[in-house]
Amino acid sequence: MSVDILVGDLVVSRAGRDKGRPFVVLRCEDGFVFLADGDLRRVDSPKKKKRMHVKPYPKKGSCRMEFPQGRALCDADIRKHIAALTAADET
Repeated sequence: MSVDILVGDLVVSRAGRDKGRPFVVLRCEDGFVFLADGDLRRVDSPKKKKRMHVKPYPKKGSCRMEFPQGRALCDADIRKHIAALTAADET
């Protein structure tokens, strides 16, 4: 059973020290995803993780982040996106 993980998706780490932590997918290559959370893992140094070690964020509906047009993606954009989706689940 394979779940498609695309650029911009919100995912949760399934393994490692960051287990359970939410990330945004910045890039997908050869069975790996490059992740950032805007805090510990920034856009300029994303975490490389095997695709099998992440799962889609467990929320109904779309969790895909729209990248800004005309400017570079910054860490604050990622933090706001993650905070908005995780805060909605806590209420």
